[in-house]
Amino acid sequence: MRSKPEWKALAMATVLAASCPLSAAAIGTVTDGDVTFGYTNDFNTSRGNTVDTDFIGAAPGDQTWESWWFFRVAGDRSETAFGTPDIENYSLFGGTVGRLDWNDPGGAGLFSAALAFEVRDTGVDQGLLFQQLTIVNTGPAPLTIDLFHYSDLDLATSFGGDSASVIPNPDGLEVSITDGTNFAPIIGYDATAYQISAYNGVLRDLTDNNRDDLDNSGDGFGPGDVTVAFQWSATIGVGESLGFLTQFGSDTPLAPPSTSLVPEPGTALLMGLGLGMLGAARRAARSGSA
Repeated sequence: MRSKPEWKALAMATVLAASCPLSAAAIGTVTDGDVTFGYTNDFNTSRGNTVDTDFIGAAPGDQTWESWWFFRVAGDRSETAFGTPDIENYSLFGGTVGRLDWNDPGGAGLFSAALAFEVRDTGVDQGLLFQQLTIVNTGPAPLTIDLFHYSDLDLATSFGGDSASVIPNPDGLEVSITDGTNFAPIIGYDATAYQISAYNGVLRDLTDNNRDDLDNSGDGFGPGDVTVAFQWSATIGVGESLGFLTQFGSDTPLAPPSTSLVPEPGTALLMGLGLGMLGAARRAARSGSA
């Protein structure tokens, strides 16, 4: 298991240019004003480890250590991390939105997936990050699937001293993380469960060989090294799609999801993000909110 440094470097590579999608494993960033989010290692995961990220310019220091997605289809014995995307694009909407595409994440011809992520500079040392994973059922039968979003947030330029508590929110499960004067709300819209743990706790469950469900534990955690995960359980009809949305704020309140270029939960990705490229199955995606 990799050790965790006291704080991560602030500098990142500039947004990858070019309007065409990049080849797999290119690694890149999206930027709005002073705020940048990006992936800093490859997309391979292993036991107790996942994809590294940076979220800088929204507060002193880097606000994230890891952030990634996992899935479990009905009948699977364990969760699976999304692997290396088939297509990467970090230049949408002027470089403020990125997108990763998987043609067949599970290798069984059951679904395709696209992850759209947007950064927003909301003021001096403030920023937001929207992430929406859209699943498209490309198989011959309804798809029963669980999705998981894991995040390791590091406030106040260190991985220790963070505290977390669950905040009532009618739109989903919201967790407030604080460290001194720094605060960071994170929400899983329409999520069915959450789990808060010390570093590598819930991640170890998601990357082991067992079937795990989040248990709504960890409210009031801290101070320590906070990690947060959300879970969604859904059934998606043949040819339909469903979106799973999260938002993270750094020293700023969450914004209404309708203000983002990333769609609201339950909707398909916008055609402007290239939804049509994944074929006829996606053209059957529903257009209304869940």
